[in-house]
Amino acid sequence: MKHKRPLVKARVAATLALLAGGMCVASTASAECEFKFDPFLTKATGSPNPVMKWLGHPCAQPEAGVSERTESADGVTTIINTPPGQHPSVDPFANPPGSNFLMTVYENLRDYENREMPNTLPSTPENPYNLHDGPVLTAEIDKRSPDDDLDMVIDRIEAAAKKGRKKINKDLVKFAIDILEGNPIDRAYSGLPMLHYQGPVNDSPVIPEYDADGNLVGGNVDVNIFYWGQHIEADAMFINPAAVQEVPWTVTYNVHILNNGMEDFSPMGSHVNRFINPKGVEVTGPPHASMDQTFFPMLDEGTRYTVKIKQTKGKYFNLIYHWGWRIHPPRVQAIENSLKKAGPDGWNYVQWEKSAFCEGGANDPDCDPVGNQADKDYAIAQIGELSPAKRMWTLFRSMLEDDDDHGDMKKKGKKHKKDKKHKKHKKDKKDKKLKKGDLAHIATDLRAAYYDWTDRTKLPAGVEADPDATMTMLYVNNTFYGSRQGLQGEGSGQGPASWKGVANGSVHDWNIRPYNFKVTVLNADHFQHFYRNVDFGGTRGWENQFQFTDPTTLVGPHPEIPPGHEANYPPFSNSPIISGYDNVFPINRSGTEEFLQPTPRNPDDPVNGLPQLGSGCFFTFGRNYLWPNAGALSGLIPVPPVGADGTPGMHKVDITMNYEPSRRLKLYQFDPLHHGVAIYSLH
Repeated sequence: MKHKRPLVKARVAATLALLAGGMCVASTASAECEFKFDPFLTKATGSPNPVMKWLGHPCAQPEAGVSERTESADGVTTIINTPPGQHPSVDPFANPPGSNFLMTVYENLRDYENREMPNTLPSTPENPYNLHDGPVLTAEIDKRSPDDDLDMVIDRIEAAAKKGRKKINKDLVKFAIDILEGNPIDRAYSGLPMLHYQGPVNDSPVIPEYDADGNLVGGNVDVNIFYWGQHIEADAMFINPAAVQEVPWTVTYNVHILNNGMEDFSPMGSHVNRFINPKGVEVTGPPHASMDQTFFPMLDEGTRYTVKIKQTKGKYFNLIYHWGWRIHPPRVQAIENSLKKAGPDGWNYVQWEKSAFCEGGANDPDCDPVGNQADKDYAIAQIGELSPAKRMWTLFRSMLEDDDDHGDMKKKGKKHKKDKKHKKHKKDKKDKKLKKGDLAHIATDLRAAYYDWTDRTKLPAGVEADPDATMTMLYVNNTFYGSRQGLQGEGSGQGPASWKGVANGSVHDWNIRPYNFKVTVLNADHFQHFYRNVDFGGTRGWENQFQFTDPTTLVGPHPEIPPGHEANYPPFSNSPIISGYDNVFPINRSGTEEFLQPTPRNPDDPVNGLPQLGSGCFFTFGRNYLWPNAGALSGLIPVPPVGADGTPGMHKVDITMNYEPSRRLKLYQFDPLHHGVAIYSLH
């Protein structure tokens, strides 16, 4: 039994020929949902009878199965052998786009029961931005970033040291501490900490919305997100969709493009499948598909872009990744579903964050590292001393005469709720307090820590790469740092970005199965991290949809602004609709050496003058069927915390990939239980 619709179906051979020739085209096909035997669900549910479900794009692609897992005799290495890819073995770079490329189906996704999942078709020829709910609005903001401000403070300390001074203005030092702790300051990014300890309270609920008759019709959650340098940071680490399980909802993003922050806004929604189990109960199934929900250029630094993105029903919500393709891998941030549970105790994801940063553990009833100074002290102490941000914080605090005279809470007279805990931390701080020394020495250490903090594509000071590993990774400050293992790749050969594809820390030598990837994972934080490795479409298939981004203006059509809409009023500018930029093209061929400026098109140049169809062409996911390689279905992979002597905890993972990667992203690495910015992907 098949589910088909009268859609345009392109010939696969013709499509492959066009793509191989360097063109970015729309390849469409009919829906191929078929009701058939699902061996994976049959085994997973323990059913004595065959489980029949709807499979085939845009229903679920067949599952890949569970990776084989063994442990080394010494317990140091987890060895993973992935299931074989379900597509023929074809090098997607020598023969683009490869056998795992799926023809576009202009329909919403469907779950195992063939039920339509609303708001899962991100782009169509008629509406390139199909999931935008209303126009994109803009407002001017202060463009100064944490990079700028910390650099300014260190500049002044260096200048004072050069003049032979021994002290520096305390207000300036406290300003730097406020930046790192996320205390209120006079900046657009006020309240955003560079020390990542606020996860226990960064859970944003979806607020339900009702019609005039009181019927639940949707919901919305607001997210403030900030782009600058190598960073994407947000005020939400979790979203709670409890109120919208059976209705679609929206995320209203306030995207702050700070200095050196221009980017193509690309939230990628990830979804789980749902099915009726053999007992007749609807349950959550394995991963379904992810998709770039938009691919929208935001090129004006010092601008807040407000965009509302439609989501499907809350019961399908897994998480949302926010990619920064212009500087990737470091530019990425994830917001998880706080209702998800993991581990032997069945903790939800907020409880896992509490287990790391709250003295009372996962079930601490009143842990508040933002509103209570004692809780803040404990949480920051959990961040490892090798963290560049923690190193700066420690050095700045050493410059204050009174080590305790820095917290806003104490200045306001708020009492600590746990006096014993506070006294313990006060003693610890005195024990660990740096001796006051030459200001020049402090300035040198601050500058070194600052440089380490601004670049997480290399390991920070005090951490050595494993020469026997493909890559060495470091967890610290709830962040993932990667080693530079030397340059790889021959370049893309595509127009003005022909040198792109020559990058560090990539896996350019993996084009065809099998591929052996050895990663040594270090942990310098004072709590346990975990390692997970995920494939985005290599083994199950991927689709590319943003071919229709207008190559002249960079943006597609917007709906008209209705009377009374907020776009007509302050604080939005007089021209609140993003109108595009003539002859300006964002160039994106991946890698951390990406352009930070728009590239003007010269019509007289036979190469650079060719329409480049925006940075989404051929390189966005569209929709992709993700599947975990390691650290999920075959069990969590823990990485022990830093030792008492300061030696980082360590675990090695040896993975054999038995499939071809997708062209856009080869593998995704992260901590599944402390996600946020603890991510490092490879191209």
